[in-house]
Amino acid sequence: MSKKTFYIILIAAAALLIIGGLIGYFVFSKETAPQPIGEVGFTIPGSALQGKIKAISKGPTISANFDSGQNAVLFYDFSGQLWKFSANDSEPVAMDKPPIKNMAEIIWPKVFSPDGKKIVYQKNNSLLVSDSSGKNQRTLVSVLKLKDIILKWPAANSIALISKPSGLVAGGLWVLDVRNLTFSRLLEGLFGLEALYSPNGGRFIYSYADQNGRLKLTSSDNKENKRELNTSTLIDKCVWLGDSLNVLCAAPKSWPEGMLLPDDYYKTTNLTNDDIWKINTETGSKDLMVPNVGDINNLLVDGNENSVYFISRSNQFLYQLNLK
Repeated sequence: MSKKTFYIILIAAAALLIIGGLIGYFVFSKETAPQPIGEVGFTIPGSALQGKIKAISKGPTISANFDSGQNAVLFYDFSGQLWKFSANDSEPVAMDKPPIKNMAEIIWPKVFSPDGKKIVYQKNNSLLVSDSSGKNQRTLVSVLKLKDIILKWPAANSIALISKPSGLVAGGLWVLDVRNLTFSRLLEGLFGLEALYSPNGGRFIYSYADQNGRLKLTSSDNKENKRELNTSTLIDKCVWLGDSLNVLCAAPKSWPEGMLLPDDYYKTTNLTNDDIWKINTETGSKDLMVPNVGDINNLLVDGNENSVYFISRSNQFLYQLNLK
């Protein structure tokens, strides 16, 4: 995948976070650089993390992604400036790219194929595919009956269509085989449904609210085989490891009473105190990695799986936490 494509994907991730309402409480001038901080910007219960965690960003962060090619974390601040942080750096470095203006107004509905060479997107009621440059456009589905969906492209021949999550509306997950243009329905009737595919596209995990409004996390092998992972959390708090078998998830110790999930979570009406777990999606076995990290999301893991990066929902700063 080219660097240009990677930057576009990072912008797309930022746009999705914005749409989710995660930046509604911060307003920054697009011409003002973020101010540095001296200490971690949120309180961590206990002392187990002292010396293992540090703030990476110098201000609130919109979105972050790990670039394996550069072995670095790339992230945007609220002024639209792109930053890079490598494990051996003492502080992030501003990339030599013009800041993106009006980040809060960006909407990027296009999704890249696994090799980064093609994009799939909706236009009116149709589902289209083209080269990443936008050329050689062709129609996959002329009249798409599914409404309010999120697109993902986990494998070369499979495009996933997932209902936009709401605790008030039951959703589903469908897969389009691009070779014969046939649909398969893998999930249906799940409130607040969200899904995250493994790096190789062979598995996915999904979160949903049960009939009592409690969040559940489940894994699937893209077929009929599913396993409850006995964890109450959201996809927004999980990341796959490179083996496409294990995930790291930040799971709240408890959810505040009366929350409609995941809707109220994305409104940031309450904050949680999370533990980070390593979960085997095939067996369901769990190991507690780090307790009491506060309310976090946008988890990233470096190539050696020595550190996990995340954004604190209490202040939107990006942090690095050593796992070893």
